[in-house]
Amino acid sequence: MKDFFGLHPTIKLRLVMNFFGTLCFSTVGGSMTIYYNKYMGAGITGILLIVSSVMVFLIGLYAGHLADLRGRRPIMLFSTLITALGAGLATYSNSMFYFNPWTTFLGFLIVNFGFGFFNTASQAMIVDLTTRQNRRVVYSIQYWIINFAIMIGSGLSGWFFRDHLVWLLLAITLEEVASCLVVFFWIDESFDPTVQHKKQETNIIKAYFIVAKDTVFMYYLFASVFIAMIFNQIDYYLPVHLSDSFRSTRILGLEIYGQRMLTVFLMINTLVIVLFMSKVNHLTKNWSRSTGIGIGIVLQGAGFIIAFLGRNLTWEIIAALVATVGEMILVPFSQALRADLMEGDQVGTYTGAFSVTQPIAAVLSGVLVSLSSLYGNLGMAFFMLIIILLGLFPALHAIHMHERFPKSL
Repeated sequence: MKDFFGLHPTIKLRLVMNFFGTLCFSTVGGSMTIYYNKYMGAGITGILLIVSSVMVFLIGLYAGHLADLRGRRPIMLFSTLITALGAGLATYSNSMFYFNPWTTFLGFLIVNFGFGFFNTASQAMIVDLTTRQNRRVVYSIQYWIINFAIMIGSGLSGWFFRDHLVWLLLAITLEEVASCLVVFFWIDESFDPTVQHKKQETNIIKAYFIVAKDTVFMYYLFASVFIAMIFNQIDYYLPVHLSDSFRSTRILGLEIYGQRMLTVFLMINTLVIVLFMSKVNHLTKNWSRSTGIGIGIVLQGAGFIIAFLGRNLTWEIIAALVATVGEMILVPFSQALRADLMEGDQVGTYTGAFSVTQPIAAVLSGVLVSLSSLYGNLGMAFFMLIIILLGLFPALHAIHMHERFPKSL
């Protein structure tokens, strides 16, 4: 709490907004895939999810450049207004007055459009308002808040999504309207492009070419694709492995089979983060970035290797604990390093460039799942080892180069 109250007022507001936004959206989040599948079928659902992901990717690139040209606040204000309109459409499309899954999807497409703008601009604002000394603390608090909100939101989703979806969507709409008012009345601009050290590049292609010439950042960008692939496994290969290979067991008369084991894995992950994130952050506060990122990548990756090779409850619980400890170590260090590498006059463009890592990681993770029938659990464990190395060594090289030749501010 002491760390939180010592932060810049705008950062504190952003973290509070982050909590309520994540809480509301996690009440519908992943369950919308079930909704689309029910009313449109699996084939159409897959296409819709791809369209949504591609749009978020492209919007992130454009929003990052625009945040450098116009400032962060106008982009955030525009995005919250758009997101509120999209959520309102989704709410109306599931109300007693009107029902249409297609306009529901359109509403969420508009929501994702707005979120693509907001996330890029708000992440750039965090970089603007933090220092190299307090960034790891800020990202640790943010990460704890997100997990705590997801834990509550997922519980609410389980109780209310099926029978009371319209009220969950209304809560999202009201939260976005409140966010728009907060940005309008209480969020100050953190970046004025008219008073920066040099003229901003107005051509988006040239702006991203400038970013591409930053060798240190590009090394870390490359590493981050594979780091994201490690994170992705909880949504990609792990469910497949548990569904196909987990040996069911009973605890106090309750059968734990593959799907339930995935729920247990997720519960362990979330609870450990919520309960012990502060302690881990305190224990690692004097670690170097190389140590924190290196150990974090290795532990999290090793956790999933154990999970892919394990077939019973004991090994999967051990895997969940190892992967979660690695995650808690890695996230604050990696996000703080990313922010350090973005410092300067093009933070928004750097943030937009970084947005490519998740879509690329998602595609590669999906390919590995599709081909997993050829090589099975052992083969997937081997690929995880390769992914760990491809994330680890470029990241350590980027840190070494950054520490030898830091950016002049």
